Amino acid sequence: MTRSTRPGSSDGKLGLDPAVAMGLAVAVVFFLASGILAFFNLQAVRDGNQKIVQSYDVIVALDGLLSSTQDAETGQRGFLLSNNDRYLGPYNAALAAIPVKLDEIARLTQDNPAQERAVAALKIHVAAKLAELAQTIDLRRAQGLDAALAVVNSDRGKIEMDAIRAQLTAMAQEESSLRSRRLVDMNAAQQTALVSGLLSGVLGILLTLAIGLLMRRATMAGRREDWLQRGQVGLASTIVGDQSVEQLGNSILEFLAGYLGAVAGALFVGNGDLYRRTATYGVPESAPIPGQFKNREGLLGQAVAENRAIRVGDLPDGYLTFGSALGQDKPRHLIVVPASVDGRAYAVLEFGFLQAIDDRAAELLDQASAAIAIAVRSANYRGELQDLLEETQRQSEELQTQSEELRVSNEELEEQGRALKESQARLEQQQVELEQTNSQLEEQAQQLEAQRDDLERVNASVNLKARELEQASRYKSDFLANMSHELRTPLNSSLILAKLLADNPDDNLSEEQVKYAQTIQSSGNDLLNLINDILDLSKIEAGHVEISAQSTPIQRLTNNLRHLFEPVAQQKKLGFAVDIAQDVPETIETDPQRLEQVLKNLLSNAFKFTETGQVAFSIRRTSDGRIAFSVSDTGIGIAKEQQQSVFEAFHQADGTISRRYGGTGLGLSISRQLVRLLGGSIDLKSQPGEGSTFTIMIPVSYDPATVEARNATAVPAAMPLVPRGEAPRPAPAVPRRKVADDRDSSPDEKRILLVIEDDDTFAAILRDLSREMGFRALVAGTAEEALTLARQFIPSAIILDVGLPDQSGLAVLDRLKHDVATRHIPIHIVSAEDHEETALMLGAVGFELKPVKREQLVEVLQKLEARLSQRMHRVLIVEDDLVQREAVAKLLTSHDVETVTAGTAAECLKLLTEQTFDCVVLDLSLPDASGYSLLETMSDETAYAFPPVIVYTGRDLSADDEHRLRRYSKSIIIKGAKSPERLLDEVSLFLHQVVSDLPDEQQKMIRKARNRDALLEGRRILVVEDDIRNVYALTNILEPRGAIIEIARNGREALETLQRFSSKEGEAVDLVLMDVMMPIMDGLEDTREIRRNPAWKKLPIITLTAKAMPDDQQRCVDAGANDYMAKPLDIERLLSLVRVWMPK
Repeated sequence: MTRSTRPGSSDGKLGLDPAVAMGLAVAVVFFLASGILAFFNLQAVRDGNQKIVQSYDVIVALDGLLSSTQDAETGQRGFLLSNNDRYLGPYNAALAAIPVKLDEIARLTQDNPAQERAVAALKIHVAAKLAELAQTIDLRRAQGLDAALAVVNSDRGKIEMDAIRAQLTAMAQEESSLRSRRLVDMNAAQQTALVSGLLSGVLGILLTLAIGLLMRRATMAGRREDWLQRGQVGLASTIVGDQSVEQLGNSILEFLAGYLGAVAGALFVGNGDLYRRTATYGVPESAPIPGQFKNREGLLGQAVAENRAIRVGDLPDGYLTFGSALGQDKPRHLIVVPASVDGRAYAVLEFGFLQAIDDRAAELLDQASAAIAIAVRSANYRGELQDLLEETQRQSEELQTQSEELRVSNEELEEQGRALKESQARLEQQQVELEQTNSQLEEQAQQLEAQRDDLERVNASVNLKARELEQASRYKSDFLANMSHELRTPLNSSLILAKLLADNPDDNLSEEQVKYAQTIQSSGNDLLNLINDILDLSKIEAGHVEISAQSTPIQRLTNNLRHLFEPVAQQKKLGFAVDIAQDVPETIETDPQRLEQVLKNLLSNAFKFTETGQVAFSIRRTSDGRIAFSVSDTGIGIAKEQQQSVFEAFHQADGTISRRYGGTGLGLSISRQLVRLLGGSIDLKSQPGEGSTFTIMIPVSYDPATVEARNATAVPAAMPLVPRGEAPRPAPAVPRRKVADDRDSSPDEKRILLVIEDDDTFAAILRDLSREMGFRALVAGTAEEALTLARQFIPSAIILDVGLPDQSGLAVLDRLKHDVATRHIPIHIVSAEDHEETALMLGAVGFELKPVKREQLVEVLQKLEARLSQRMHRVLIVEDDLVQREAVAKLLTSHDVETVTAGTAAECLKLLTEQTFDCVVLDLSLPDASGYSLLETMSDETAYAFPPVIVYTGRDLSADDEHRLRRYSKSIIIKGAKSPERLLDEVSLFLHQVVSDLPDEQQKMIRKARNRDALLEGRRILVVEDDIRNVYALTNILEPRGAIIEIARNGREALETLQRFSSKEGEAVDLVLMDVMMPIMDGLEDTREIRRNPAWKKLPIITLTAKAMPDDQQRCVDAGANDYMAKPLDIERLLSLVRVWMPK
């Protein structure tokens, strides 16, 4: 049955019910009429209001005329008494004002004839009065006071003045009366408008309700038809497919019960005159349900016989039940429906409901009965065919099996006969061989006995040598660890102090003195490299160097080396050629870190020993399929007898005391061992005076099985220093990147996005998404790689993960924001841990918590794109003091920063509703509201934009005030001597401005501000260090940045200091810098003791050690330290760690 949709049907051309369409037409006419009536009412009210205002203006003008006339009379009297022209001021002013007042009164009353006549009379009296005043003044000047008083005493002026007052009073009364009448008329018009508006509203509501009822009736009918159609479609999709009768029954019951809202159900399938239960829904197994019934047996049989549905309400106990884990109950209403087609019922459905059965449900079951019957009949046919097919297949398989068994039995009997004959022949042959073997075994047993005795003597000797080697290795490990500590400890203070001098933060050193400091720092770094080379050699010999093989692009490797050594070549005026053969693959499988270390060493040597000519670096493929990296130079060359010894540790080609070139002789020894671990070899060809060529050959794909064993004559392996009873643990390997990116592509106009993420899968997703949005993507998997890429490429934006393998992403964020070259880059954090508050405080522009959806990542990239596209930044300055407001605006304004000022909270809120700002600088003391209430209003009201806020105030804040402000602002600056520099620094950071693009004066102020650190201001840091040089160096780093330094020289003193300051209100220690090697109590034991105290469980502890052995970091973390740094300390990284772990 289909509904007609042709034009002219009952729905009309608009698709609306006629009653609904008529109601809508009436509503439109009604609202048009109401609008017209309202317009005329408003017009009448507006006209009346204008007339009332006109009457008021007339009264005011009349009062003004009287006042001017009186002023003229007052000036005349003053002049008559004093004969002083100064008293004629009111008189002269009145002479100018009176004609204007008369003209204004005439204009305002020109629509009133009676008032026009009064104005004419008034003008006559005013002219007469002014003439009398002028006459007396002239007489006073010409004839004296008596002549003037004679005119005054004639009462002519008094008569005219009384006439003026009377005329003005009459006119004012007339206007007052007129205004009263107009007020009555306007009130009547307002009353009429109000009544008509109320009637229109009531009638509009009634019409709307009527139309709504009509539309609801039409909608309900459409929904009923749609509900039935969806039920039939859903049932058809349920019964489709080759299902067995049981599966079909369950599918039908599940769908219909869920669609109709039934709580129990059963389906019976007929076979002749007998119907068996096939499926149930919502019925417990223990429920007493009949398994079968016959025609006219019970309601089920009666429904089949009559071929119609039967409804039953108010069911008694004992009927079909439903249940769950919480209990059982019975339905209240029942419907039995036969599923029949072609006059035969193939199935019967029974459903139980808690509520009365809806007519829609009965109609749907009636419409669906034929489809169910056809599906059941088809399922029965398929079941019968399947049974016959399976029986046929089973009989065929049995026949094949019997035939195969007979054939196999015959073959086995024949094979057994042949095997018996061959076995007899072999036994005879084996008996002869066994006699010969027995005699040979007796001789070999005697030889083995003698060899065993020799082997026992050799084993005893080997064990003795092994114990000696182990002892020597332990002594060497202890020596290296202790020497590392003793060398790094003084080197740490030297490098830190040299760095502080070279930075020259106070600009009080000359250029020559800065060069001296840089020379000291460079020499210290050379000494540090020597220490690291010795430790590297020790690690290689101990077998603790791990090879992390991964796909390494050849082009990226050569680009890195070219960027590193081209400045060296230019400085020495040497040629530098890089050549890659055509047959070299794009990528090889090796450890890029170790390979690059070896190539850097070879190239450094080449440039070091070459004075003129050039250095060449080439890559080619060898005949055996390996990759050859060659470094050639035109330097001094190496004699043939020295070409083997240069690869030995601490050996050089020129080892005399008059040698020209310095060095330790460790580089080539380390390089040879690293190449061996990569599965390759290193070769040298050289002629003295002509130059040298070092060639490294490694496989295309790294295979640990091809690595040659280390020479047995090598120095005994040095074991790492560990506490007695603990097994040595290898240092955790830092994973290398496996995600290809765009760092090697040619530069273009695209913006660069740096993705810092150690999860390769997620990093690849971010890379692909950024490319789709028009970015050039770079991927870094470690903190150090990220910092290197950020400084090298200066990306447009960064997406940063917190959980990096070598250090926290928060530390990376802090270091980037404190580097002048990278502080302007917007950084968005995407992390699996919730560090949102810390990240935003450190300068991140946003934070997303993993897992994130693609839509969220797209939104993040769109926000970064919008921020990068913004050319002009706008800053709102809210300050009540005009001088300070202008000073701050002048301080912050630059070529890309526009400042807007407001002196009150109301002005601020108005500007925020009308305009968009990137940053707000807010003073807490405002004339109409406090800064706290303003921040709360901006936060609570959605009508106001809430950009980042910098609180800039002169008030002393308590701890509660600061905590309250931190909810809205991450930057609070107290006005003082250095506050302008800090304010400029914070605003430039919020706006992501490039410092080098700012005016020179602003750059200088930012450099001064960076010498202080807001996070360290007033914070108490405990330095636990036994070496006074390191104490002095750390103090000179932290105290100029505002920190308060407390010193302890061993672990025992540290515990006493913590206890002492914990008892003082507001003076607790905020962070501990802990040295590891100290007398009395070492740093690890001290850290464990601190963590045992519940009050110090969350106290941040950063351990500092000069041993730098492989397992030091893990031992520190296990002891309870939050983080770890090896000496000599990197100042920027130390400050970054302190800022990250400092409690907020």
